[in-house]
Parts: sequence; structure tokens; C-alpha cells
Amino acid sequence: MAVGLIVAAAALWLVTAHFLRQHFDQGVSERTVLLSLLGIVVLGTGATLLGAGRFAGSAVRPVLEITEQARNIAAGTLDQRLSAGATVEEYRGLVDVLNGMLDRLSSAFAIQRRFTSDVSHELRTPLTALRGEIEVTLRSERSPREYQRVLHSALEEIERMTTMTEELLLINRVESRQLTLRRAPTDVLAIAQEALDAMGHRITEKELRTDCVAAANSACPEVDAALMRRLVDELLDNAITYSECGGSVTLRVESAPGVQRLVVEDTGPGIAAADLAHLFEPYYRADQARTRGAGTGLGLTAALAIARLHGGDIRVMNRSSGGARFEVDLPVPAGG
Repeated sequence: MAVGLIVAAAALWLVTAHFLRQHFDQGVSERTVLLSLLGIVVLGTGATLLGAGRFAGSAVRPVLEITEQARNIAAGTLDQRLSAGATVEEYRGLVDVLNGMLDRLSSAFAIQRRFTSDVSHELRTPLTALRGEIEVTLRSERSPREYQRVLHSALEEIERMTTMTEELLLINRVESRQLTLRRAPTDVLAIAQEALDAMGHRITEKELRTDCVAAANSACPEVDAALMRRLVDELLDNAITYSECGGSVTLRVESAPGVQRLVVEDTGPGIAAADLAHLFEPYYRADQARTRGAGTGLGLTAALAIARLHGGDIRVMNRSSGGARFEVDLPVPAGG
């Protein structure tokens, strides 16, 4: 339409120039020519302004529609989407971009609501247990041994809530990029061996066989050693928890193009296919065979957050011989 207005204006001035030349040649008075010229200019300018006004209105109308619809979208109405009748490609692209942003916001809000609900539930359970046990104990005099038993039970619940709080804080700080990584070339195999040694009593109790090996000439990734130990602890704790007595746990460091891969395998019951895609979600309840124990439900979520903070990722799959396999890919420096 803008091109049409320019063509119309150019045509108007050409007609005016032709009119002036023709009437001057015919000896028409100067006054008549000027009045005619003024009329042509006024009419032409009015027509141009009218066309420009309609053009501007049609151009701005989709923006006004988008603005009005966006103004009516709030936290509780994120399921609404913009539907402005835009005919210009740029406006259609803008609507698509805004709707995509609303999709992401809606998904984030849904996850946040579920996360808040899960946290409330997980904290309420140990608090209820603590209160009930203490109230029952205080109803009558108890022996020192009974008081000690209650205090030990209360301490276990407090430790569980402390662990949960620390994991929540870690996940929040990782996802909000509030952690400063202290990167340095790190021997991941050594960290894995330290984690195995630290959990030796649990391994002995379940009579598990363990193996910790690395591929030859494996490059060292530049990672935060403390956070990497936390990641290994979470995966190893998971593997020990779900391995059957007399089973085995394997930690292996492999080389892959551009990454170093930490593999943690167990001989547990494996993971249901429907649960694989959700296993790293906070408090996700998988198959009961893999939800026994007193974990916080945040360990794998924290492990994934740490891996991604380092530019890596975690995958989980079932082993063909039984049990689960976790793979952690950590970038290595070019030429490392």
C-alpha cells in the first residue's frame, strides 16, 4: 500500500505539471491557473492523507489487538493464546513468537506449582512423624533408653530434612546461575574411587561387588571438583540403593568425541520404560521397585543440574543384562 501511495502522489504531480503547461500555452490567466493548482494540491493532499491514514490504521490494528490480548493474560490465565488477525508476515511471526513464549511460561508455572506442592508434602511427612512421636513420648514417663530411641528417630528425620533443604538450595542456585564454578582439570576416576571408599560400609552390608576403571589416555575435563563429587555421590547412592544384595556396581570413565563419559551401572530391577523420561524430575515417583528407601527425591535432579551447569548432560537407560545405566557426558578442552 505504501508503494501505491507513492505512485499516486507522483502521478498527481505529473498531472499538475501537465495542466500548468497546457493552460499557460493557452493564455489562461495566472489567477485561474493558481486557483486550479491550489485545488489540485488540496484534493491530492487530502486523498494522500486519507490513504495514509487507512494504511497506518490497518498497520497498527494488529498491534493494538496483540496489546489488548496480552494485557488480559495473567498468571492464572496462561492457557490463553494470542490470535490477532494479522495479514503481514512480520506480525504473524510476532504472534507465533509470543505464543511460544507463553507456552514456555505456562510449562514453567506448571512445574513450579507441582514442585511447590511436592516440597510441601515431602516436608510435612517428616514433621508430622516428628510431632506424633514426640507427643506420644511426652504422655508418660519413659526410660532413658526409650528417650534415646525417640531422639535418634527425631535426629534421622532432621537429617533427612536438612539434606532435602541443601539439595533444594543447590538446585535453585545451579538453575539461577548463582554458583561460581571453580574449574580445573580433574581426574573423575579418582573422585569416583573416593566416593566408593566413602560408601564402603553400605557396600559391605549389601555384599556388593564394585569396579572402578578408566579408559586409557582419557582426557581430564575442567570441572568443579566439589560439585563433581556431589554428582558422583548422588549416582552412586542411587546405584547402591537399588542393587540387590550380592549384586554389583560399576563406575567407568570412557572417552567419546569431545567429552569424557562417566558411566554408573547397577544390577537392580531396572527402570520402567514409562519412567525413563521423568526420572530426573523433582519428587517423581517411579516404579515401586525403585522407590524404596528414605531418599529425598531430589538427588537425580541435583545431579542433572550439576552436569548441565558444566555444559554436560546425563542419560539413563536399562542394561540388557538387567539393572540401570547412567551416562554423564562432560566436555573436555579441544585437543585435550
